[in-house]
Amino acid sequence: MRIRGLVKASNRVRDQLKVGIPSQEVSAFQQYVTGTIQATEQICAQAQIKPSQLPVPSRNAYQFLKGVNLNRLPIVEAPAAPGSPMGQKEISIQGIRRQYQYFQERIAELPPSDAKAENRLIQKLSQRTAQIEQLCAEQGATPGNLTPQSQQLYGWMKFLQSDDHLHLHAAAVRQATTIVQQTLATPKSSSNAKTRPFKDLKHLSLEFTPMSALYRCQFKHSHLKIKINEGFILADQDIIQAVIHSMLLDKTPETSTLMTEYSLSETFTELLLALELMVDDLRETSQGNVYDLAAVFASVNQTYFNQEVTQPRLCWSKVYSHRKFGHYEPSRDRVVISLSLDSAKLPRYVIEFVMYHELLHKVHGGRTQNGRRWVHTPEFHRDERQFKYFSQAQQHLERLARTL
Repeated sequence: MRIRGLVKASNRVRDQLKVGIPSQEVSAFQQYVTGTIQATEQICAQAQIKPSQLPVPSRNAYQFLKGVNLNRLPIVEAPAAPGSPMGQKEISIQGIRRQYQYFQERIAELPPSDAKAENRLIQKLSQRTAQIEQLCAEQGATPGNLTPQSQQLYGWMKFLQSDDHLHLHAAAVRQATTIVQQTLATPKSSSNAKTRPFKDLKHLSLEFTPMSALYRCQFKHSHLKIKINEGFILADQDIIQAVIHSMLLDKTPETSTLMTEYSLSETFTELLLALELMVDDLRETSQGNVYDLAAVFASVNQTYFNQEVTQPRLCWSKVYSHRKFGHYEPSRDRVVISLSLDSAKLPRYVIEFVMYHELLHKVHGGRTQNGRRWVHTPEFHRDERQFKYFSQAQQHLERLARTL
């Protein structure tokens, strides 16, 4: 069950926290946040579900709003800029949607295992996102000030430039396209009333894309257009088959279970988090309400790395996910830690463990095998268990995950 407007409300609050809340609007801001939370909980109660059972985008939005500390808001004395929700300056740049479609088409044309073609496309992606950033800067803004849809498309283009994401995305497009073609060619498909119109199919386009739904399918003027959530680019073949089967044939309890379980998996939510972090609302200082990430890094670096790891950028993030409390971005050399860990209720070794985990990503890097990107290698897990309070920290994080 998706709650209409919840994600938009959380984005609105997130945007206002970036620029600060004018002192005269603090009360209204607090009421807006608490009112949205209460309305969400009331809707869930009527549906006899818990907020933790909402789809990933709605659940993340609810958890973000719950995590806002209304007693420690960034208050500014300057009046809000007029003409936009809650004072946020929102800018629009022409052509982002057209560029997004251009890159989708080029990805569909990429030949398998052509590293040079992939690198050329990454260079074009980099040039385009740099242009967007320059256009934002000329207006005294950042990509975080773009309209929500433009933010999403900009973040997707940034996402494809790092961690083999373009290679994995292109491989997923080829795999899913083959499954669609095989599905439509089977005798079962030709006798299925749902697919009967597809006998006049003249063109197929298939995209993996950032969106709130798991998939969308449209057939119009002999053109079949399929969109699948970007979070599925690492899914195994049986998961993609379940998605395609649900779209083109029938949604069954088996296919629904496969899709739902995967959409709640760490792999899926980690990819969505990586997408969000491309334009996420970050605290640019490492100092939290309780913990200073710079001090946490210094302690972990001395204890476990003999002070040999150079300090990455250290940021707090307001993005919450099912089991993701930290993230290392190699392309920016940045460690992002969830604000859910900035709590005096948690022992210090919990946040030190998450910092240690993310620094291991910086130290070990990753490797690609059989078209898949592996960052949690056996060597990684071996070193991870060297943390003094490994078991205790894991238990705290598991308990915290169940409460979010």
